[in-house]
This record gives sequence, C-alpha cells and structure tokens, in this order.
Amino acid sequence: MDAITGDISAHPAVFAMGVALVIILFLHFTFKSLAKLLLIVLVIVLALFGYYSFKDKNKANDATNLVQSVIDDVKAKSKTFSSDVKDLYRKSKAGPKEVDKMLDASGKEVDKELKK
Repeated sequence: MDAITGDISAHPAVFAMGVALVIILFLHFTFKSLAKLLLIVLVIVLALFGYYSFKDKNKANDATNLVQSVIDDVKAKSKTFSSDVKDLYRKSKAGPKEVDKMLDASGKEVDKELKK
C-alpha cells in the first residue's frame, strides 16, 4: 500500500491521466448504453404508432395532431431557451460585480460607524 501511495505522490501527472481515462471510459459506456436505450424506445414508439394507424384511422389522426402540437410547443420553448440562457449568463457575470459594490459600500458604512 505504501508503494502505491509513494508512486502516486512521485508521479501525480500519471495518476491524473489515469483518473481522467477512467472517467472518460465511464462516460463513454454510460452514454453509449443510453443511446441504445433511446433508439430502442424510439423504434417501439414508431411501431406502436404504425400499428394504431392501421387499426383505427381516426385515432391515428388524433395521435398525429397531438404529436404535432407537442413538437410545436418544444420548438417554441427551444427558441426562447437560448435567449433565456444568454440572459442568465449575462446576469451571472454582472452578479459578482454588484456584490462587490454592495460589500464596499457596507464596508465604508461600517468604517464610518466605528470612527464615531
């Protein structure tokens, strides 16, 4: 055990590269299996949609309209999402500056009170 900790302390760059490799492999296999799962779910949904479209035309049209309305909602929300994220980023950049100003002002007030 002492040899392992000795090697780690003697070669921290090699240890960091090993940890990075393990993290990258973990993320690769996690997202690879997630992509497979999403693909399987998509195929099942499409198969069910095809089955219902052959079985009953009215229900298929209703389902198509429902899916189209959901897609339209997602499109509308995604357009505002990017502007919302940009606004949030701008506000987060301005936040520390405003906090510094408030801290400076309160520090000056404290100094005034202590001088009295």
